Amino acid sequence: MNKTKRYIFLALLIFLTTFNPELPLLKLGFFIIKTVHVSGSKNTDLEKLKKQFNILVNSSILSIDDKKLNEIIRQNEWIYFVNIYKKFPSTINIEVVEHEPFIIWRKGNNNLIITKEFTLIEKYNSNNLSNLITAKGNFNIEDLRELYKALNNNNFDLSNITSFEFINSDRWDLFLKGNKKIMLGRHDYNQQISNLTKLLIQSKDEKYTYVDLRLKNKIFIK
Repeated sequence: MNKTKRYIFLALLIFLTTFNPELPLLKLGFFIIKTVHVSGSKNTDLEKLKKQFNILVNSSILSIDDKKLNEIIRQNEWIYFVNIYKKFPSTINIEVVEHEPFIIWRKGNNNLIITKEFTLIEKYNSNNLSNLITAKGNFNIEDLRELYKALNNNNFDLSNITSFEFINSDRWDLFLKGNKKIMLGRHDYNQQISNLTKLLIQSKDEKYTYVDLRLKNKIFIK
């Protein structure tokens, strides 16, 4: 009796670990993707995306292939992630969430987009992005990320910045509206931006052309 129970238990275990409940449904034509809708694309060719996501047609709606999705995302540099909404029995709606453009980086003869997630994008329509902040210089993108973090931490008004320029591996120049130049040293960005924010509030009615914060604990205004 004990042997019989063991055999039954073993057979049941094999069945549960190898049985795919989707297979009978797929063979009967149930829960097969027939229609794929794509939305949310602003900077990626929508028709191209539709063709790419159509690779999911005739596969199971119950378990969408993540590898195929990730490969499509990898091939399209603007895509940050996608949201999948299933409409049973046979339709999926794919909402594309794109990276948010932040800066046009004029790097030598090349122009790149730096997104707010600090990815780099090579292909873009310049007509759609003409109002972005510009950046010049041969800088490390992680260094710019640290500066951006300091600006955010101090609630600096990013819309007041017209451009960044990295000078001789020595400093950052920020150009603000009203023809103001801010010179920052390569040290404690958070403290420098904190000092700058306080200064801009205190001297908002004063006329000046530049603020120099390159030396630690010193501010020069002209």
